[in-house]
Amino acid sequence: MAPTSELKIQRLTSTVYDIVNRLKKTGSVKHLPISGRPLILSPTKRQYLGRLLKNDNATTSALMTTKLNNLYPNLNASHVEAHLQWALNHNYDDWSHTIFSDESTFQTFCNTQIVRYKAGNLRPSHLMVKHPYKVHVWDAFSRQGPIGVALFTGKINSAKYREILQFQLLPNAYHAGYGWKFQQDNAPTHTAKLTQQFFVINDVLVIDWPANSPDLNPIENL
Repeated sequence: MAPTSELKIQRLTSTVYDIVNRLKKTGSVKHLPISGRPLILSPTKRQYLGRLLKNDNATTSALMTTKLNNLYPNLNASHVEAHLQWALNHNYDDWSHTIFSDESTFQTFCNTQIVRYKAGNLRPSHLMVKHPYKVHVWDAFSRQGPIGVALFTGKINSAKYREILQFQLLPNAYHAGYGWKFQQDNAPTHTAKLTQQFFVINDVLVIDWPANSPDLNPIENL
């Protein structure tokens, strides 16, 4: 018998012995809890990250974290309670005239990459641009369709955000219909005092929005 086949048989015999022994001791074949620090990620999340790496072994940890949190928000007990209370408060709202908004950043190339590969394989190489072009996008839409879009390259602050709202939101909000409402997350530029004054002066009704809730905003699918 080949050495490889003998090794497989030994592993199989050991596995069967462990299962039988566990069944005798606990009455179940489930694995017993192990000592040490508990795992932070669930099996589902680990499988999702594995698929991301399989599709792109040069993806960044920041991008993986963003995708993971968007799909599986990391909520503590207070977040869960706040989400539930928010849902109860808005259970009977008419969302057909709500304008949803968000900002995203797009970069042509990533110049800080960590490439993951299996030991023994050739180390893959990726050409990188030293100073890649980066653009930020503000976008808004409602059930009736797009409301506005703004592209900018600098950092966003309250003044820049109010400028976007002035030239993109206010002139186009009528597309959402009479009595429209505006949704935004709780980013510092959104909750700044001058931004809040802008909403009051222009009679913009802003919906209250719970923290850590990208899953509630349909624009995340856009």
